[in-house]
Amino acid sequence: MTIGDQPIPGCPVIIPVIKGLVKTIGSKGSAEGQYNNPRSVAINKDRDIVTADRDNNRLQIITREGNFKKCLKFKQFKKPFTPCDIAISSDNTYYSLDNNNKQVVVSDENGHVIRCFGQNELKDPYGIGISPVDGNVYVTDRGGHCVRVYTQHGKYLRSFGSKAKGTGQFNGPWGVVISSTGMVFVADYYNKRIQVFNAHDQYLYSFDCQSGDGKMRYPIGIAIENDKYVYVTTDNPSSLLKFESSGKFVCRIDSNRDGLKDPSGLALTDDVPCRVLWQIGKTTASRCLYSDNIIIQCTR
Repeated sequence: MTIGDQPIPGCPVIIPVIKGLVKTIGSKGSAEGQYNNPRSVAINKDRDIVTADRDNNRLQIITREGNFKKCLKFKQFKKPFTPCDIAISSDNTYYSLDNNNKQVVVSDENGHVIRCFGQNELKDPYGIGISPVDGNVYVTDRGGHCVRVYTQHGKYLRSFGSKAKGTGQFNGPWGVVISSTGMVFVADYYNKRIQVFNAHDQYLYSFDCQSGDGKMRYPIGIAIENDKYVYVTTDNPSSLLKFESSGKFVCRIDSNRDGLKDPSGLALTDDVPCRVLWQIGKTTASRCLYSDNIIIQCTR
């Protein structure tokens, strides 16, 4: 290596590059640091990992190193709290999607409930995202085959989509993420594609990949990096895929030997080098750390 045609002192050097599976964290159970069907993950202002630990009826918070910090439990509802996704706003407010009670539970980082909303509209909520443009809350409703939009104060604004295979229509939508420019990316599960809309709910384009390492059969979780790359977890086959935001397939992040099974929600970290974390749910209940810039959650 040279600078201005002059050799750099000390060359050649060996630069270690972390790639692929790094480690696993956690196990199946109900104790601190254990999980039972974890469904989603987010990063709070302290860079801790917040997990929607569905069948343990709680949110669980651990450090980036995997050390337990606290659990948030909400026992004041008619049915047990069953979080299936979580989004955290810029002021560190938690928006938990409670599938059992068909509502969004808004709380602070200590578990104090601020408000709940969505009970009048939501049929089978699965995914939640917050727009960095206007702060609106987007919820995918698998029962209604649509995306519902609320203010952060819980006012219902509108919905878009209906059940079918056409453009702008859905069949069991799952994950949702919004770019810095307001573009909405939706994992259209049974239609086996990602659909993209503008900030006015107008359909822009779709993408998928049906061959090779990029095969997308049933997309579940979705995250976006700097409006440039989109990461998708898929079921059957279970995999983590990377696309350009235009829809062009880039690469598969995981490998067959990793044993990824039923991946669900995911989120990005700002580590250098970046990492990918996922959780396995009912059968193995472990978390796997990858070298890229995503946190992933697995379900079964």
